[in-house]
Amino acid sequence: MYYFDDFAFDAQHDELKNIASNLVQKLEPQVAHLLRLFLASPDQVISKELIQQSLWPNTVVEQNSLYQILTKLRRVLNDSTKSPKCIKTVPKKGYRFIANVSTELPKPLADIIPTTKNEKSLNQPPTRWMWLLPVIIVCFSAYAFFNSDEPEIKVPLYHLEDVSYALGLEFDVDAHPHADLLAYIKDIKTLTISNKQGTVLFQQPSTYRAAKPSWQKEGKLLAYWQYREDQCDLKIITPQGAIAHNGPAISCELAQKPVWKNSKELILTIKQHGTLVPYLYRLTNNALIPLPLKLPQNSIYKGALNAWNDKTYYLLNHKDHTSSLIELSGRTVLNWDFPIWLATFDPQQQTIVSNDVSQRHGLIATRLDKTHYPIFSTAQGLFSSISIDHAGDMYTAIESWQVNIRDKDNLPIFSTSSIDYLPVSNALGETAFMSRRSGICEVYLHSENNVTRLSQHKGYEYVQFLEWRPDLSMLVSNRDMDIALYDRQGMVQQFTSALDQSIKNLGWYNADTLYAFDGKTVHLYNLQGRLLSSISLDAQLAYYNVYNSSWLILKNNQLFNLTELTNNMFFGNKLTDKQLANSVTLTNKQFNQFHNIRIKNNNLYWQSSWSKRDHIWQLNLATQQITKVAKGNLIWHFDINANEELTIAKMEALEGDIKRLTTVN
Repeated sequence: MYYFDDFAFDAQHDELKNIASNLVQKLEPQVAHLLRLFLASPDQVISKELIQQSLWPNTVVEQNSLYQILTKLRRVLNDSTKSPKCIKTVPKKGYRFIANVSTELPKPLADIIPTTKNEKSLNQPPTRWMWLLPVIIVCFSAYAFFNSDEPEIKVPLYHLEDVSYALGLEFDVDAHPHADLLAYIKDIKTLTISNKQGTVLFQQPSTYRAAKPSWQKEGKLLAYWQYREDQCDLKIITPQGAIAHNGPAISCELAQKPVWKNSKELILTIKQHGTLVPYLYRLTNNALIPLPLKLPQNSIYKGALNAWNDKTYYLLNHKDHTSSLIELSGRTVLNWDFPIWLATFDPQQQTIVSNDVSQRHGLIATRLDKTHYPIFSTAQGLFSSISIDHAGDMYTAIESWQVNIRDKDNLPIFSTSSIDYLPVSNALGETAFMSRRSGICEVYLHSENNVTRLSQHKGYEYVQFLEWRPDLSMLVSNRDMDIALYDRQGMVQQFTSALDQSIKNLGWYNADTLYAFDGKTVHLYNLQGRLLSSISLDAQLAYYNVYNSSWLILKNNQLFNLTELTNNMFFGNKLTDKQLANSVTLTNKQFNQFHNIRIKNNNLYWQSSWSKRDHIWQLNLATQQITKVAKGNLIWHFDINANEELTIAKMEALEGDIKRLTTVN
């Protein structure tokens, strides 16, 4: 046991105890590892290189990965970079742990704290002082959150406690509004029902991935999704697991949490052709009716929720990265000046509880009068789902993971704690990549064991594509609907794509010309962003193979290799026999959610999804032979390195626990 400042650290169990409040936190493995490193060498300067080698042995990592772990540790220690009491930055050298460290309880504390014989276990619940830390956190957050012009708001105080803490991933939690029932997903494929204290009552493993359980408002039926092949199956069961209803198989790429409108109707949100679509579903006759939701221009639908007066509302995200809650009529009820992706209703406080501006690390509550207040911030992990019962108790899943990029021998060569990651290598052995830790996507270059940040953005623009120039001197990416160019020092140009719909692909036509495609139109641009020409094209994907000067066009399950494009191609026009002959027919498994294209040495690589399982394929463009290269769960992206070896960016070391936030009286 280590004692320092106001804390006791159990190094064997990675548990940090605040001695004054008796509050115990289970630290993330890497956060605990870093703390052990400091405590083993107090008052000594530890270099960044030594810390990185200790946390990520034999692995090249982004510099920001260390900063993120260090920030998490400082948060749990209530430490500050400006006035440090524990961790002091030593410029150009590293870090020094400046707090006094002891392996015995200090005398002043021993006088007021019971001896070890009578001391409560670190695993026991906090005592009467446990309210102190949430009070400090919420009060400080409220002070920073409000400005002087806003009215004073009574802010509820919340205490965080474990509901489930088994090893593995527990997520997609939903609390029954009235009954003592919880539902969540365990390790991707197992639907789990427990009481609200965490005692498991029923588990249902499946061959397919399960997702988004949702309890009936008045009864005790549970709706959830299963991803089967290229479809979403709606299942409705009793708390004991008996099947109450099987919905129709619906073609989909993704499904959001079902929303019970009443005991016989649900609002279903399904992603089809890259867009979330709302439906009304009736259990009595299996009717699936598209909802006539009126969207403002350049806005997208994100999901539905029940709120005030048990009425259903619809969440929208807008082009300027703001969000709105609207009625079916289109009337706006609430606005936020940042993107909302996680939202539910608190019937006790009559507020919408959502993600805050950090996107993943904090929750806020917003009232109908537009006033808002912070609820809770986590220094460890990310909020991924939330549900609130009629008593006002909040149940949330907090997840953490590490993305490892592995070589053909499954050995790690690069690690990141990003929530999104997109790599693309070149023949020089360099890797450019997009990394997103909260809502912000940044572009980096990894070259000669150094990582250089190429972008300096503060907005929420999303990066989906990243391509090297043919001579490897520049990179191109999108930022939402814009196109950005980078050299090895930073961004040199950004301009609008001038497309009507979201970019489906972009890249290089030659060293001086770029292209972008939105499903209906191909635009060609010069490097200054001037539009050179446009071609109408009806297809799922258009990718230019700059190495053999041909277009790869995906239309339904046919992949065409064409030397040129003509206007209005595929808009009902028949193709020539030559064009038809130079095509490959893909199976549904190979075609479904076709994305993430790479071309190396006349081989085309891409990624698809089948039953929410990721597959990577290789097509020899000369022989037209298709080979499955890899498959697995939670493969975000892949890359082909300079030696034409596959590397996979995969989520690993996943941990997710169900937590409860209750108000402190």
